This record gives sequence, C-alpha cells and structure tokens, in this order.
Amino acid sequence: MSTPKWKIKGIVDDFDKCGCCGRRGLKRTVALMPLDADGNEDGTAEDVAYYGTSCAAAALGWTQGKVTDTARAAQAGRDQRDAYARRVISIYAPVEDAPVRDRARVYYGRNQHLRDTGVKATEEVAKLLAKARATLADTTTGPARPSRIEDFRRHIVILARDERIYLVRRVPEDEIERQEQAAAAQRRADEIRGSVLVVAALDAEAAREVAYADALTREWNAKAWQAAHA
Repeated sequence: MSTPKWKIKGIVDDFDKCGCCGRRGLKRTVALMPLDADGNEDGTAEDVAYYGTSCAAAALGWTQGKVTDTARAAQAGRDQRDAYARRVISIYAPVEDAPVRDRARVYYGRNQHLRDTGVKATEEVAKLLAKARATLADTTTGPARPSRIEDFRRHIVILARDERIYLVRRVPEDEIERQEQAAAAQRRADEIRGSVLVVAALDAEAAREVAYADALTREWNAKAWQAAHA
C-alpha cells in the first residue's frame, strides 16, 4: 500500500474554492497537509491545500464519506485543543509576570503531584503558555483565535451552596445591562444560598476553570484584567 500524500487537518469555512479542480462556491473545504515519504507532516499552515470533498477523496483514494468523517473528527480534535489552550491561558497568563513564589503556588496548587519532584514551576508555566498560544495561533483550519489577556472577557459566575457552579454568563459591555445582570445574579445566589464571582477568561468554559481555582489564582486574574483595561 502506498503512503498517503496528505493528512486531513479539518474542515474549513473560510475557503470556498477547491484547490484541486478550481470549483467555487463550496460551503466548506477539507484542509490537507502534505506528507513526506515517511508519512510525516511536511509543511506549515502556508502549505495546506483546501479541496472539496470529492477531490480530497480522489487524492486520498477514499470515499467521500470517509473523508467527511475524518475531517469532522480532526476538526473536533482541534476544537478540543483550542478549548484546553484557552483554559491554560486564562489560568496562567495572569501570573506570567507575577513573583516566582506566586507562580509556583498557582502551578503546584494545580499540579500537587509534581511538588518536590524537581519540576520548576516557572519553566512549566512558560512551556504551557507557549504551547497554548501556538495552538491558538495555528491557522491551518481557520484564522488565529484570541489568546491575549486583552482578549479576556469578564464572566459572572453563580456558585451554589456546595461551591458547585450553578451558572456562568458573559458580562455585558453596557453599564446598565451589567448592573441589571449583577443584581439578578445576586438575587438568584441569595435564593439558593450561594455566592457570586466575577472572573476574566477567554471563554465561558475557561471562566469555570478560573472560578474553581484557588484564591491566589483569582486574585491575579483580577489584577491582570484591571491592568489590561487601565
């Protein structure tokens, strides 16, 4: 069996022209990364080709159904990596320039099994952030995604009495709407004997991660938001 020349990276909505036959007006295209003779990826985002499903199937020697299923699975994988990257950045970017002691407390607080193992928290935080930013900067199947503290958005989080998250909502930009949301959230928290937090993050799922984090992490999260919007 010959080695495939392409690897499916995902489904793309931004390109409506097939890079193989030239057909235009496609609803979506399949992102194909070229492979070398050993089957390893041989290029960057600039080398990716975007084919319609029928041309992608011909190029790979597959059925269109297999191409579609593989492309969807690849895209789902990228979405999961993006979600993890947003959580990493929302937790660790605010402490990136914090004192070493605080960075260590935040990192080891989340990775207690690595305490006293020789793993340096500052180095690990830097590695995690670099990888997360690279993930969100990858343009193989779409434009780069937000990854800076300036891209954080505030989210209001209602915690139930047992500290489980009851509700997460993005805080509106409009001041009157913010006040109304805050009042409604506090009323609901009082009804369930819970509490209200406001945290900053790249999305709602990352906001959940911040809300569940320790007090020091949330303290630096608030400082980073304030500094970015001073």
